[in-house]
Amino acid sequence: MSFMNDRQCFLVLLSLLSYGAQGAPVIFEDQPENIPSDLVVLLGMAIGFFGVFIISLIVYCLQRLLRRGIRLTHEFPGSLDDAAQEAEEDRRALDELPPNEQELYFQAKDFLKLNPMNNQELTLSQNLIIQEKGVSAWEFRPHVECQEFIRVIDKTEIEFLNTGQELSIQTNFPIPKENEVYYFETKIYDLPNPENTLISIGIATFPYPYFRLPGRNRISASYDSTGHRRYNDPFPLEDTIFPTLEHGDVIGCGIKIASRTVFWTRNGKKLSESKIGGHIKLPKNLQLYPTVGSNNRCALHVNVGQAGYVFIEANVKKWGFGPLEGNEIPPPLYTKFNKDVLLESSDLDLNDLSLRNGDFPPDFWDAVDGSSEFNDVEENITLHTLREDERSENLPSEQEDVPDSPPLYDEVSR
Repeated sequence: MSFMNDRQCFLVLLSLLSYGAQGAPVIFEDQPENIPSDLVVLLGMAIGFFGVFIISLIVYCLQRLLRRGIRLTHEFPGSLDDAAQEAEEDRRALDELPPNEQELYFQAKDFLKLNPMNNQELTLSQNLIIQEKGVSAWEFRPHVECQEFIRVIDKTEIEFLNTGQELSIQTNFPIPKENEVYYFETKIYDLPNPENTLISIGIATFPYPYFRLPGRNRISASYDSTGHRRYNDPFPLEDTIFPTLEHGDVIGCGIKIASRTVFWTRNGKKLSESKIGGHIKLPKNLQLYPTVGSNNRCALHVNVGQAGYVFIEANVKKWGFGPLEGNEIPPPLYTKFNKDVLLESSDLDLNDLSLRNGDFPPDFWDAVDGSSEFNDVEENITLHTLREDERSENLPSEQEDVPDSPPLYDEVSR
């Protein structure tokens, strides 16, 4: 390969750059006629690698510059602006809430400080319970302070017995994270006093203040029976974006795991939230629990996947919390009576029994002293057969039941 001087190399470089920018090379007057093709290839490769290096360096610098900044947000607990926002909420609570609501507001704040949210993953034993029981592993459990005011039947049927007092209840396990979407429905099964009853259905972190309805405290979202949608908002709301709830309505709450977007349904139809800026997006990497509450007597039946949903899409895409049946081994059958295993002897020394005469009732050894051998007839005697023999003895004989001849009407009348 013949070498060129610096001026010729510079002209070749300009030609290549012009070719990449304009699609055709620039011809200079004093450009050499025969440029080696190997040199052109090498220069092109060098320019390409240099361009990739420059682009990578620019991207790296931009990432470093962006990481140096801190994004202030109030979505995740512990952000830098939490103190200022809490101070603003405290001021609003003193200005806008009535005295009883103010007391509940500050009690809830103290509750959350004393009981930090449980954001840990499920333990091995909890995962095994879910694998064994399937969707039936989820059940609602009332707080120890309000067990006499909340009755749970068949794990997901909730009956509120309180009057004029806000109470809420959560499940024992959080919403899973394996699938794309999870969904549960709540039916208002009984509503004796709809005018004075406020029902809230949603999701929240655990533990949530049991004396507050969901949607009022961090981090929780709810659909109130008055038609309001709440997200960490204990203050009065004016505009209602959802329909008001009545007896027999079925309210669905779903969450998309990837985006943490919460959506709602009512009687099998998805509700629009475009009027207030779209769906609620909860912070990521949080354990969320289905949470329902009421301030008066009512009955709510929750479906986390153990039965069919009213929302058809949830049935088709299987948005339940788990499979209908787990891998738990069924209990053994107890239909056999003569298959019991008995111990032939024990390892207790007979000499030790003489030292324990005070432990046995009088004449104990005389009562149990007997032959341990059984004949073929006695082997088939069980508790079941003994009960059948007792029934047969108590029944009257056939001769007593059936008379030889029917009685005459004259004899009966006498």
